[in-house]
Amino acid sequence: MTIPHQPAPASPVPSVAEISAAMAALGVYASVPSEAELAQQAASVGGEDVLAAILANALYGASIGTGMLTEGHMLEAGGGARELGLAREQVLKASGADGVGIMGVLHWQAGQVRQPLKKMTEGGGAGPLVGAAARASNALLDLLACTTVVSVDDVRAEQIPEQLIRARRDLEAAIAEIDALPGAVAAMLSGDFPG
Repeated sequence: MTIPHQPAPASPVPSVAEISAAMAALGVYASVPSEAELAQQAASVGGEDVLAAILANALYGASIGTGMLTEGHMLEAGGGARELGLAREQVLKASGADGVGIMGVLHWQAGQVRQPLKKMTEGGGAGPLVGAAARASNALLDLLACTTVVSVDDVRAEQIPEQLIRARRDLEAAIAEIDALPGAVAAMLSGDFPG
């Protein structure tokens, strides 16, 4: 993944075999897939670049799970806010991002949050709380996209006004949903909630 306005990494993008080995090291895979298995997987998803992105995101998910478990263990063992902050600083450090690149990483992470929320709201069965979270995540994604533009020469600079309008619209919709929630929760708790 290239982070906007950040120099390209010195090393090449990891291969699917390297990413698979990392997943095996985290216990996601029982063993590293063979070259033939990886080639078959790549062919089924549309190529090695697609498979690399899929596996890298799976590795990210596995890392999140590992992070959650180890943070929980650390907190149970007596760690506090200071230790949690030290641990979480490593996300940005390990990403290699600094300066403006940090905003690029945060934008990417916001996209990771937005995607499942968006999927949950498709079809309308998620409810107002998830809907408000989805709209807020849309707004956050647009706002962070704006922060990755650091020059008027950037071709994305002309998109900023529309992104800000969308962010405001999504925040207003999220606030309207949030404002309606206390009454809905009170009605549900009192047994007057329809359905």
